[in-house]
Amino acid sequence: MQSGTQLSAGVRPQRRDRVLAGVNIAIGAILAYLVLFPLGMLVYSSLKDSELKLPFQVAGYTLDNFVEIFSSERLLEVALNSLIFVVGTVAVALVVSVSLAYLFERTDIPGRRFLAPSTLAPMAVPATVMAVAWVLAANPANGPIALAIERTLGYSIDIYSLPGMILVAGIFGVPGMYMMLAPMFARLNLEFEEAAATAGANWLTRTRKVVLPLTLPGITAASMLLVVIALEEFAIPAMLGMPDQIFVFSSYVQAALQPPSGLPNYGQASAYGVLLVLLSLVMIAVYRRQTRESHRFRVVSGKGYRATPVKLGRWRIPVAALVTLYVFVAIVVPVLTLIWTSLTPFLQPISLDSLGGLSLANYGEIFTDPSLSHALVNTLVISLLTATLTAGFALWLALASARGGRIGRALFDLSFLVFAIPSVVLGVAVLFLYLYLPIPVYGTVWIIIIALTTRYIPRSSRMIETALLQLDHGLEEVARVSGASSGTVLRRVVFPLLAPSVSRTWLYVFANALGELPIALLLSSSDNRTLVVLLWDMIGESANYPEASALAVLLLALSAVSVWWVNRRGFQQHM
Repeated sequence: MQSGTQLSAGVRPQRRDRVLAGVNIAIGAILAYLVLFPLGMLVYSSLKDSELKLPFQVAGYTLDNFVEIFSSERLLEVALNSLIFVVGTVAVALVVSVSLAYLFERTDIPGRRFLAPSTLAPMAVPATVMAVAWVLAANPANGPIALAIERTLGYSIDIYSLPGMILVAGIFGVPGMYMMLAPMFARLNLEFEEAAATAGANWLTRTRKVVLPLTLPGITAASMLLVVIALEEFAIPAMLGMPDQIFVFSSYVQAALQPPSGLPNYGQASAYGVLLVLLSLVMIAVYRRQTRESHRFRVVSGKGYRATPVKLGRWRIPVAALVTLYVFVAIVVPVLTLIWTSLTPFLQPISLDSLGGLSLANYGEIFTDPSLSHALVNTLVISLLTATLTAGFALWLALASARGGRIGRALFDLSFLVFAIPSVVLGVAVLFLYLYLPIPVYGTVWIIIIALTTRYIPRSSRMIETALLQLDHGLEEVARVSGASSGTVLRRVVFPLLAPSVSRTWLYVFANALGELPIALLLSSSDNRTLVVLLWDMIGESANYPEASALAVLLLALSAVSVWWVNRRGFQQHM
C-alpha cells in the first residue's frame, strides 16, 4: 500500500512537469507569433530596396536603406529634433512630477485631497485629444492661453513648434512619472532630514544633500522609462509638429509610410523603425539595470520608521496657489476650450458675447454621420476584445512566470521586449507581416486587435504577476494536501484571489485601447477605422475644428469614464 502511494506521488510531479512544459511551449509559440515574427518582418523589410513596392515583392537584400539614412541630412535634423524633444519632455515631466510628489507626500500642503487627483487628470485624456485641446487653447489666433500671455507679458507663443511639443508632452507625462515617484517619497524616512536639521542644515540644503540623493535611483529609473515613452510618442509631435514640418523619429516613420504625396517608402520607413527599436532597447536596458540595483538605496526598514509631514509654514498658501495655477492652465483651460469649441459654429475666442451662439449642432452632425457610428462600433469592439485577450494571455504568462520554473520566467522576460518596440514601429511590422501571411485579417478590426494585444501584454502581465507574488503558497499546498488536482487548485484558489487584479488589468487595457492612434492609423482602412483615426482625419484633411472638438469630447468622455472605473475598482480592492 505504501509503495502504491509513493508511486502515485512520483507520477504526479512527472505529469505536472509535462503540463508545465506544454504550457511553456504554447506561450513561447504565441510570443514568437506576436513579437518575434513582426520584428523579423521589420528587419527583413529594412534590407529590401522597396521604395514603392512591398518588401516581399523585391528580390535580394541590400543595406542601401541604412546607407541612405546615414548619408542624409534629414537624419541629423530628425535625430536632433528627437533628442531635444525627448530631453525636454523628460525635463518638464521630471521637474513637475518630483515637485508634486514631494509636496503631496512629504509636506502639509493644503487641499491635497483635491489637488493630487487633479494633477493625474491627463491620464483620462488620450494623447490625440490632449494635442487637439492644446492646439485650441494655445494657438496664436484665438487660443485663450496664447492671448493671455501676449496681453499680460507681451510675448507671443507658437504651439506649432518644438517647445510647444515639449510642453504638451511633458504635461502628458507627469501622471505616469508621479505615480512611480510618489510611493518612494511617501516611504522616505524623515529621520534622515531631522538629523541634518539638527546639524544646522536649512531646508534647501537638506533637500539637496539628503532627499534628492536618496531618491535619485528611483528618479533615474522613472526618467529612463519616460525616455522610452517619449521616443515612441506620436500623436502630440505629429499634430503639433507636422504643420511646420518638424519631425521626430516616430512621426517621420509614419510620414514615410503615409506621405501626402501618396508614394510610401517602405524600405526607408522600416530602416528608421529598426533604428528606433535599437534606441529603445538601449534605454530599456539602462532602466532594467537601474531598477535591479535600486536595493542598494533602500532607506525604509521596519524599525523606527515614521512619516511626519514637513511643515511649509507661511509658504502653505502660496505653494497651494501655485499648484492650483498649474492644474488650471495645464489641464482645465485646454479641456474647457475643447468643450467651448465643440459648441461653436466656427473657431472663436471664449467670451461672454458669444454665449448666445453656442449650440449642440456639432454633436448632432457627428451623431448623424454614418461613418461615426461605424467608427464607434469598431472602437468598442477593438477595445473590448483587446482587453479580454490581453488580460487572458497576461494571466497565463504571469502564472507561467511564477509556476513554470526558469523557462516560464525566461518567456516572461522575453515579453519585456515589446516595451522597446514603439507603437508606430509595431504598427509597421504588423502591417508588413499580414500583407505577407495568407491570413485574411488585413483591413479588418482583427489586425488592430492583434497589434494592440501585443502592445499591452508586457505591462498587463506584470500587473497580474505583482498580485500573484503576494499570494501565500501555503494556500495552494493546503488544497493539494486535501487531494485537489492542479487544475482544481487554480480554479478554486488561485483564480478567485487573482480576479480583482485581472479585472483591473482588463479595465486598464480597455481605457488605453480607446485612444491608441499610431497603430490604428497605420492599420486602418475604410472598414476598420476607429474614433481616434476619424478625429485625425477631421483635423488633417478638413481642419473642421468645431466638429473635431465634438468628437474629441466624446472620446474624452469614454476614456474618462473608463479611467474613473479603473480607479474606482482599484480603490475598492484596497478597502
